Amino acid sequence: MTVGAGVTVQDGSLVALGATILTEVGDNVLVTTAAGAGMTSGAFVGVRSAPAGSRSVFPVGKLRGLRFMCTFRFKMWWMTQRMGTSGSEIPFETQFLIVEGGAGARDGRSAVYTVFLPILEGSFRSVLQGNADDELEICLESGDLAVASFEGTHLVFVGAGSDPFEVITNSVKAVERHLQTFTHRENKKIPDMLNWFGWCTWDAFYTDVTAEGVKEGLRSLEKGGTAPKFVIIDDGWQSVSMDPAGIASLSDNSAKKYHQSLEASIARNFRDNGIICCMSHNTDNLYSMLKIWNLNEHTGVIGAFNCQGAGWCRVGKKNLVHDEQPGTVTGAIRAQDVDHLANVAADDWNGDVIVYSHIAGEVTCLPKNVALPVTLKSREYEVFTIAPLKQLANGVSFAPVGLIRMFNSGGAVTGLRCVEDAGVELKVRGAGTVGAYSSARPKKVAVDSEAAEFSYDDGCGMVTVELAVPEKELYSWTVWIEY
Repeated sequence: MTVGAGVTVQDGSLVALGATILTEVGDNVLVTTAAGAGMTSGAFVGVRSAPAGSRSVFPVGKLRGLRFMCTFRFKMWWMTQRMGTSGSEIPFETQFLIVEGGAGARDGRSAVYTVFLPILEGSFRSVLQGNADDELEICLESGDLAVASFEGTHLVFVGAGSDPFEVITNSVKAVERHLQTFTHRENKKIPDMLNWFGWCTWDAFYTDVTAEGVKEGLRSLEKGGTAPKFVIIDDGWQSVSMDPAGIASLSDNSAKKYHQSLEASIARNFRDNGIICCMSHNTDNLYSMLKIWNLNEHTGVIGAFNCQGAGWCRVGKKNLVHDEQPGTVTGAIRAQDVDHLANVAADDWNGDVIVYSHIAGEVTCLPKNVALPVTLKSREYEVFTIAPLKQLANGVSFAPVGLIRMFNSGGAVTGLRCVEDAGVELKVRGAGTVGAYSSARPKKVAVDSEAAEFSYDDGCGMVTVELAVPEKELYSWTVWIEY
């Protein structure tokens, strides 16, 4: 038996926290415990011995009858996702894999989620793939025929746990400690430029970018009252080809110098943070409502979409329309859809939330474990702000909503403080109509210590007040709601 921290190879099976994930595991598969505190259910998978070569493929074990989701590179610069239940469905160039195992996996109870992260080892990169026998394989390559020797002990990190989001986070942190070549996003400062409105030229001009076109685009945006603070000029991917004389460009050397110059520029201009450009592709769900969530400082947000009628074609590697008139879909929104919502709620939070729908403009009080039914017609969407209800000392129930004309309204709320028997202080960044739920009508509302006119809807409990455009960049208004 080969044992890692919560991950074992026992009787020919890869077992994670007691759940069998892979069967018929080869004798040469090696599991090494991940060093460092904080990751108690993870290990590295490699091979004991292998012939030298610039490219090698090693079977790990068979995956059958367990649901998985993976992301893989189908072009040099594009990734997409795939779901399935057998190893043969795992495509080449898979760079992330999560498998749902355990006795209660089908109904979500007692499920064990196992993450596979192929990583770099020395001069080699590893990726995952499947074969016709349902075997999960590790493909290892250096990209250079002269680089053929490798150690092979730390090729893929495997992490396991009951919460898929926590498993992914902890696994990435474990790889961060092992490689020491990158920093987890929790330890990075978000660049201030991400709080500004910018414009990328790609969707307007694609590869046909001209100076006059960019100027006209800027004039149009300014005329519409949304002048961008920065512009990204994007004319497509860089290409390297033969020069007019027929001499091949030294593409590897020029690309390396170009990359080094970009990194030097980032280090010079963004000293407190690294910036990564990422492009990904989403596969539409063909059978149900698609829900995407995120977490703000004091609220959560859920986007619900009816994406029926189109989907990703594995053969053509593009989206195809298969139904011109798809029907409606019905689903539900729950507080539990926003993972770790309790982390932004008060310690005594009882699970009740307020749901604000952006399109419909409706406020709904949702008790703990209760679902809000949602029906969407073809190509319709809705964005929901999910705010934990706070019980004030005076008996009033309160929840911040934020700038209600923003898709992610709660993202504008940067601070929340409850003052016993007095009221609530909100910090809000931006301009427009700010809203909050209150079970009772406030006595008064002040913005930056000055009394402000406000509206209160007795029917839904929404308090609204207008915020002007601030004179300072990234300024947060202080909104005081008194009872």
